[in-house]
Amino acid sequence: MSRLSRGLKALTFGVGAVLAPLPAGAHTALQSMGSFWSGVAHVLTSLDQIALLLGLAIWVSFQDRRLDAPVIGTAFLACLAGMVVAAAVGLQFDFSSLVAALMVLVGLAAAARLQMGTGPVVAVASAGGLLTGAASTAGAAGISLGLYSLGGSIGAASVISWGLIATRRVNFDWGRIALRAGASWIAAIGLMIVAVACSRYFGHR
Repeated sequence: MSRLSRGLKALTFGVGAVLAPLPAGAHTALQSMGSFWSGVAHVLTSLDQIALLLGLAIWVSFQDRRLDAPVIGTAFLACLAGMVVAAAVGLQFDFSSLVAALMVLVGLAAAARLQMGTGPVVAVASAGGLLTGAASTAGAAGISLGLYSLGGSIGAASVISWGLIATRRVNFDWGRIALRAGASWIAAIGLMIVAVACSRYFGHR
């Protein structure tokens, strides 16, 4: 088991190291698809953002079903706002560490089956949407910001929606345990991305 444990740790660190630089370069090859589909594709090809959104879906699946619609709607609007505002003000910032930090928070909350009210869950969904949108703004250069933002927001909301459809159908005990284990991996990968990102500031490249 110790060999397996070491292998899993190495795999987690490797995934984190690979995902860390993705937000900086994922947008360059997508603009030929057109403004709207470029926005959709940017979110769907940013693996750290997908992990965050799926982690959010897993966590919400442990809450009351009445939270599904508010979470999806809030994430959509927040992502749209994040894209439009960040692009409009010309914000140049690498959001990968912040996305990863929220991955850790959401992953741990889902792994622990943390039960919270509407306000806190919607607030986290709002933060996830804002970060997803702001992290995607680099891909909007030279194309229609409105269509790009709409596409990216729909892409983000779709990931959460399909994630909830899938996780809500898991009604057996070992399946729910598997979801919690998956959420813990999302948290672990997020922690590794944060560690890799922070190491750059201390001269370890």
